[in-house]
Amino acid sequence: MSDLARQLLLESVAAAFRTNSAMYRDMGSELYGCLFAQAADEPELVELASHGQEGARPVHLLSAVHDLLLRGSSDPLARFFPTLSEDPATPEAALPELLRFCVERRDEILSILRTRTVQSTYVERCWSLMPALAHVAALAGEPLDLIEIGTSAGVLLTCDAHAYDVPGKGRVGPQHAPLTLTGRYEGNPPLGIPRIEKRIGIDLQPLDAANADDRRWLLALCLPELRDEQARLATALDVVAGTDMRLEKGDALERLPEMLALEDGPVCVFHSVCLLYWPQAARAALDTLLCHESRARDIYRLGFELSADFDAVHAGRSANADAATRPPRASFDVTCTCYRGGNADARVIAQMTPDFETLYWLG
Repeated sequence: MSDLARQLLLESVAAAFRTNSAMYRDMGSELYGCLFAQAADEPELVELASHGQEGARPVHLLSAVHDLLLRGSSDPLARFFPTLSEDPATPEAALPELLRFCVERRDEILSILRTRTVQSTYVERCWSLMPALAHVAALAGEPLDLIEIGTSAGVLLTCDAHAYDVPGKGRVGPQHAPLTLTGRYEGNPPLGIPRIEKRIGIDLQPLDAANADDRRWLLALCLPELRDEQARLATALDVVAGTDMRLEKGDALERLPEMLALEDGPVCVFHSVCLLYWPQAARAALDTLLCHESRARDIYRLGFELSADFDAVHAGRSANADAATRPPRASFDVTCTCYRGGNADARVIAQMTPDFETLYWLG
């Protein structure tokens, strides 16, 4: 890499730190919000983060640090992480300890950045997934076959195992569900859990819900303030470990045709906070691929992704976080696309807050 290219990369990483700060505060992490804002002016942290995953470098770095701390470290930095301290220290004072930790543990952090990818998953995302799947089931029929791109450990593939306590509408789902999720719906989303037949996940590095190291990495990817969410994720991983599903390693653009060939019923391909890590050319290639595959059968696709404006902010490409024309804090779009006869018909059916727990149904 030339000196100029390297300098431009470091500038983009610093910008990503700054622009991610407000979003991660909105998502519930004052610690990450503070550290992102401060780290942008620390060359050592910016340089170290530059070795992380494109599109996710700030959170990749802090997740690697979190992973090391979760291994049982008594390092002073741990006292700032609510996952590791019952009375965490003030986030504004954490930067010097983070700097020291990253210098001392640089080689270990680099190893994690090179071998792990950002595969954040929260079972709470099922709250927004279920109405969208019910919408697709009403269009495509049941039982649905599911293919998840960027599946991580497959937590969302077991969304039908959980119950949903809908304010004003009562409980939906299995009577003895391992988890009962709550949230808020605005508008009139379809309620009900469609029958699911096959479950297939594709990921560059699928995680094993029964593997201790993989489970710890997933917990490290959770924001440290979200201890209840981490506890629910641990329960959800137990469900995944006991569910029949197929997790495939590889590039979705290469593996998807093969996986679609295994599905003979109504099929829904979906992805959640996944495409922000893809270059634009790959996103376009996915659309082209599904158009091609739809010449022989109908395919439905659900995308739960950052809206175009928030996507730019998250990646550090823009300092404009103005969302005044959108519902409050709704930075994610739910897009439903029907691929039929080689053509695509896409529309945004809902919008979500960053925690996925408030869904604004547009229908």
